[in-house]
Amino acid sequence: MPSKILLSPSETKLKKALGDDAITSLLCEEKGADILIYSPQGLMKIQRKSIPGDFLSSMTDGRFATSLPLLVKDCSFCRVLCEGEFKYWPDGTVFIGMSKDKKRIPSYYRREHIDGMLNDIEFIYGIQIRWTKDIQGTVLYIRSVQRFLDEKTHIGLFTRPKAKGTWAVPSKRDIHLWLLQSFNGIGARTASKIIDTFGRAPLDWTCTPEELASAANVQLAKAIEWMDCLKSIEERQQRGNWLGSSIKHAAKDKTVDNKVDFMSMKMMLRKCSKD
Repeated sequence: MPSKILLSPSETKLKKALGDDAITSLLCEEKGADILIYSPQGLMKIQRKSIPGDFLSSMTDGRFATSLPLLVKDCSFCRVLCEGEFKYWPDGTVFIGMSKDKKRIPSYYRREHIDGMLNDIEFIYGIQIRWTKDIQGTVLYIRSVQRFLDEKTHIGLFTRPKAKGTWAVPSKRDIHLWLLQSFNGIGARTASKIIDTFGRAPLDWTCTPEELASAANVQLAKAIEWMDCLKSIEERQQRGNWLGSSIKHAAKDKTVDNKVDFMSMKMMLRKCSKD
């Protein structure tokens, strides 16, 4: 079930920006939030504060003191979302703006007051603070959170860009250089020295092509292609010889599955020949 976004009635600009993706509800204020996201992962509460106006007024009128305890109650996630950026005069006073006669609008609050309040939010209440530049950034953040909470699994921290070669397609050496640099302390130069010495990245799969194909739910030829990426030129030539004999056996088998694998193995043999 996809997550649902609820907005406080006071969030008119945000409602207009989100459109039909959000609905207005008094439930937000009852729970000490401006935004509620009901998701498969649990309830997320967000207080949105425009900077500096709404943030400073919440400090002055005591809204922070009453709303923050409610914000952390009965939810899986909570955030204070600061929209904008604090600016300061040279004496450390918070910049609020200029009057019509181009005079500085006085402010009681200084940098240390703001830092103190932010520290209270993070360390006393245990609430994470997120920052956006404007309302468009806030909309992007809310939608990214919604997508994230709707996903069942997350592997973002374990994903990195694919290897890139001098041209569009990375060579075997490019792949080996990229792979070795995943180890702490190995940079491009060290990786290059290792490959020059051993002819490849001195790493090996600890499974058979058939086991890899079964685990990854791919055809045998694809598993062989992955395994060949770690092999030297001589080893790949030997693999090509093995493929040649395997193709002969596969050609005699008339089953549909083996016909599909037979074609992919022929493509693999061509790659081995090019290498």
